[in-house]
Amino acid sequence: MPDLFLVIARRWRLMLLLTLASTLAALIASLLSPKLYLGTTTALPVNTMVNDKARIFNQNIETLYSEIGTADELDKIEGTAKLDTVFLAVAAAQHLATHYNLDRAANDALEKAALRLRKNSDISRTGYGELKVKVWDKDNEMAATLANALMQTINAIHERLQTENNRTVLQKLQEAYTQKLNEVSNIENEGLAFKTAPEIQTLNPQAVRDSLLKNTKRLTGATVQLDENRKELQDYLRLINEYELAVKTNPKVLLVVEQARPSPWYDRPKTAMNALLAFLASLLFSFLLAVYVESRKEPA
Repeated sequence: MPDLFLVIARRWRLMLLLTLASTLAALIASLLSPKLYLGTTTALPVNTMVNDKARIFNQNIETLYSEIGTADELDKIEGTAKLDTVFLAVAAAQHLATHYNLDRAANDALEKAALRLRKNSDISRTGYGELKVKVWDKDNEMAATLANALMQTINAIHERLQTENNRTVLQKLQEAYTQKLNEVSNIENEGLAFKTAPEIQTLNPQAVRDSLLKNTKRLTGATVQLDENRKELQDYLRLINEYELAVKTNPKVLLVVEQARPSPWYDRPKTAMNALLAFLASLLFSFLLAVYVESRKEPA
């Protein structure tokens, strides 16, 4: 193993040349690289305990639970944010095929634009339980627009899912209400048929008593069932009204804390950092190379 100070004394010119050349190359590459601006938007999740129809009809819900959700609420939202659907929707809405100078006549122009958007973006949660969307672009205004569009699209997808679920439940409730209404109508028709029976209409006391004795059990059961069905109809109406209101007042899934704004300074490439890393790496490499060369010169 050669003496390190001796190696530096002998090979300092080689080390200096390699270090300066590598650092200069990294600096030139960074300066010539396209400048990318960063657009960042941040949002907090809404608490699922208050993000349903119960929030509308129960004031205690908002008292007991905060509007802001925990970091665990972001699990499903992060999963949605990774879907191609999000990037395809934004790429189509913002005409990114044209913005990225892609051939719009190609069948896969939209897919390529969405793929580039995915490559130039980052969607993740922060240590403070926030969802942060970052987008890099050559145009600072477009970077901010795309970041906001991604956040809005993610929120819109979950809003649509909530609305579709409420509409499905509402449709089932309306069908059940109609069925129950028909049952009530049938029971009422049976009662009307009994009242208009010939033996009742003749006003013959004996015939009336015989008919009542014969149908007492059936009439009693029908009366009880009719009361139960009418009560169920009231419950169905209450639920239908709740879900109709829930569909009309669909709450958000994300609360935007900060909208993305056009940045006056580019974020990539980080010229100073790249030059510093290149300097340190080339310095280490040149030193190891000098040690290797000197060790090869030592007699066996």
